[in-house]
Amino acid sequence: MKEQAISAAIGTVRVAGRRKRGAWLFWAAIAVVIAAPLIAFVAGQQREAGVAAEAYWSLAGTPCPTLEPAAFAAGSRKPMTFTFDGAAIQRRAGHMECTHRTYPQAGGRREAPVCDFSGPIALAVSVGEMRAFYAPPGSARVAVVDGRPVCVQRPWTKIGG
Repeated sequence: MKEQAISAAIGTVRVAGRRKRGAWLFWAAIAVVIAAPLIAFVAGQQREAGVAAEAYWSLAGTPCPTLEPAAFAAGSRKPMTFTFDGAAIQRRAGHMECTHRTYPQAGGRREAPVCDFSGPIALAVSVGEMRAFYAPPGSARVAVVDGRPVCVQRPWTKIGG
């Protein structure tokens, strides 16, 4: 008699356990159905933001006109000096914004320092023993790729906003 009662109780527990497991699986499936599109949406947004940042920080464009060192030294304004990741940068005017971006370099794609300038008038970039002087007519972008400064003209951009 006791054995029948025990086996009946165990049978009831097993049936209740199956029901609970089925309910858990149902709700887990619902959660996956809801979360999957949200995860795909967020991943797509991040991918688009990465592509937009890559395009924004591109070095495509017209190279900046160069400037003679004597012409840079003869400027009427005292240059503002800033050191970023081993590059000493001087500008006569405007604002600047610097970051690190990945560019193709010798040995593959590597991170490089890059700075945007809003109307710098004149730029001097020193990397190690190398010095380059530029006279961009408007906004400019300077990066140090393979240990050499690269300057390209940019459309006017608002920096810091």
